[in-house]
Amino acid sequence: MISHHPKTQALLASDPFQLNEESSHLFLESFKENALFHYEHHLFTRRLWDKLGFHPHELKTEDDLKKVPGMMVHLFKEHEFCSVPREELALVLTSSGTGGQKSQQFLSQESLENVKKLALSIHQALGMASDKKYNYLCFTYDPAIANDLGTAFTDELLTNFTGKNEVYYGIQWDESKQQFELNESGVLEALKRFAASDIPTRILGFPALLFEMIQKYDLKINLGKDSWLQTGGGWKGKADQEIPKFEFRQFIQERLGIPEANQRDLFGMVEHGIPYVDCVKGNLHIPNFSRVFVRNPHTLDILPKGERGLLHFLCSYNFSYPAPSLLTTDYGRLGACDCGLPGDTLILEGRAGVSKHKGCALKALEVIRA
Repeated sequence: MISHHPKTQALLASDPFQLNEESSHLFLESFKENALFHYEHHLFTRRLWDKLGFHPHELKTEDDLKKVPGMMVHLFKEHEFCSVPREELALVLTSSGTGGQKSQQFLSQESLENVKKLALSIHQALGMASDKKYNYLCFTYDPAIANDLGTAFTDELLTNFTGKNEVYYGIQWDESKQQFELNESGVLEALKRFAASDIPTRILGFPALLFEMIQKYDLKINLGKDSWLQTGGGWKGKADQEIPKFEFRQFIQERLGIPEANQRDLFGMVEHGIPYVDCVKGNLHIPNFSRVFVRNPHTLDILPKGERGLLHFLCSYNFSYPAPSLLTTDYGRLGACDCGLPGDTLILEGRAGVSKHKGCALKALEVIRA
């Protein structure tokens, strides 16, 4: 496939955690290329930027990125926004939401290849990709059925960053009940098979599901020192059971034999698409494929590093979905890490507002049988 967006391809070919004058230039040029495309091909985007008096051509320095108009995440739950003809789409991803609300991300073939490329690059840079073969236990929806759900897409994508032996998806479609359910007996059988195998295991998905299974069945097995756990989706809906990250990792090491150093967390949003992944010290690092600003919820002014506010995400890989600049309802702040990777880390601090927002993670927790 020939890309029509060479500046974005140059960015995606670069080191995701190289941060210097050259990397800043790569992101700025890629973002300008992406923003200009959406400005020219998506009417609402153009009208918003025009109303706020800012044009993509005004992006001349890194500091200019702070002036980019942000589109509220709820717009994508209430409207279908797409910058290319529908016949050019290769995939539509959905995130479920409260009261039937859902966001849909539209991916052309180019944008789909871009998100796969950047996700692999980030995992390689963090030492999490391998040619070695693994068994996979995924605490998420079977993508053969839920092929449009963001969490199912993410976990299926993650299984491609290593060699694969067996892949077992724990949340399966029950035809008789016409709903998804966690197949607990199937998960237990898979864990026993994998523990007896010479091939190491990788477990992916919602931490609350894994924690409940271990507690419910008093599991204690040894998957081996070469096995990994990568969680995502948080403890939404099970906050009363949540335990601190490193206490959870110690628990997993004791019960499943997965070293703490091989346990990582991932944060992502279907509307944004960039994975923010833990380093070995447990901090979510911001790659050069995105920018994260923290804004005052009342004035939208940029807040200094370390202060808590609304998260504003920028990215440039998607030329079919006009969300290069996404203002969220998530609270967070920017931090630092001494693991050796440069740049800021992302510290999540919950949702803003009084209403609960039910996304893929919370929806998945409903499949646990009482």
